[in-house]
Amino acid sequence: MGPISRRGVLGTFGAALAFGAGCLGDGTDDESNGDGDGSAAESGTWPSFRGGPSNAAVADAGGFGEEPTERWTVDLPTGPGTAAIADGTAYLAAGSTLSAIDLANGDERWTISLERARTGSPAIAEDAVVCPDGEGLLVVDRDGDGRRHVPYDGETTARLTAQQQSGPTVPSSPTAVDGTAYVGTPAGDLVAIGLADGAVTWRSPATTGWTSLARQRRTAGGVTSPAVADGRVVVGTEAGIAAFDAADGSSEWTYDTERAVRSSPALVDGTVYVGGATPVALAAEDGAVQWGGKGAASLSLRGTRGSVRRQELPPMAPSVAVGDERVVRHDSDERLVALDRSDGSERWRAPLERVESLSRPAGSTGTVQYASSWSSPVIAGDAVVVGTTAGVVAASLADGSGLWRLSTDSRVVASPAVADGAIVVGDGSGTVRALEA
Repeated sequence: MGPISRRGVLGTFGAALAFGAGCLGDGTDDESNGDGDGSAAESGTWPSFRGGPSNAAVADAGGFGEEPTERWTVDLPTGPGTAAIADGTAYLAAGSTLSAIDLANGDERWTISLERARTGSPAIAEDAVVCPDGEGLLVVDRDGDGRRHVPYDGETTARLTAQQQSGPTVPSSPTAVDGTAYVGTPAGDLVAIGLADGAVTWRSPATTGWTSLARQRRTAGGVTSPAVADGRVVVGTEAGIAAFDAADGSSEWTYDTERAVRSSPALVDGTVYVGGATPVALAAEDGAVQWGGKGAASLSLRGTRGSVRRQELPPMAPSVAVGDERVVRHDSDERLVALDRSDGSERWRAPLERVESLSRPAGSTGTVQYASSWSSPVIAGDAVVVGTTAGVVAASLADGSGLWRLSTDSRVVASPAVADGAIVVGDGSGTVRALEA
């Protein structure tokens, strides 16, 4: 493996829950909340899915080490994505709608319909909000007026129609930089859209050999949310990780992970960080491995009569949060794991099921099984916040010890957004909450 070429009622919080037992770190680190290159989201903004173009998922916010209070709750269609926040407004896509919510009190400012169901979370681009719907990108003024729909183009749409039967698509949220929105299409392309003229600037196939892989993995071979920095766009694909020139979409390098990548890369200080069961750090310049990346693509299992069958290993998901010294991931066994940013060594792990089991009714018996939530963690000051199968939890960034828990009506798949002293997060039933530090 190597570089090939370029969403009830607020539940009772468990204060200082000790679900960080078994942590491997010494707990003495005094980390700041930046991501090392100035790309941490400013306190009043969370402009896109992972908090900014770098996808570092770091908020310039404090106070979330203690129990937050509920600022407001609103009901949206099921499955809201991650909020984009700016100038006191949270923009949320749910179902086939895009809504603007007053961050101070939860009042609806406007709601508009998308062309189709959302295929990602919205992003804020200067005076506009952009949101993908599968066939294109909706561009709307922040006051809800002046909307236009930019189709990805005929070839991409036609190819998507032919490929949809392969299975569920990969959500891709746009990243907006300098008047251009970069987003992955369900058909497996990466496109750049000029917001001034509302046209596709360039389109590049992000996955090579998607057809055979899609048949094996039951996916339409989509592209993850892009990370953009230093004139480069990096995405996860069906076959691995790919980097492109932001100006013209030409391929710079690819890295074969030998499994599907659902984890949106973070591009910080010249290094690409990708989560999953086998996280990896790559040099942004050429895709060379800095640490991690070990692991096979499949397991050989002995079946009846001595037959051998192949079982695909889980794809690389969710996305990581990259702090000054830590890379934090949410693994498939419902744990938060912190890695040393410099070499990928494990510093601590927090088994989230120790918190989730507290949400069971008193006197209940038996074993409760939880499916993975796929929510990606964010770093908010000295806390790491992530959605789980039964709510939202926060752990100490320093050592992984439990800080607090919020119970929700259904699993939380969306990733939290943090701005203006609030965490905005929705669960699968459509309830969106703002939690105040």
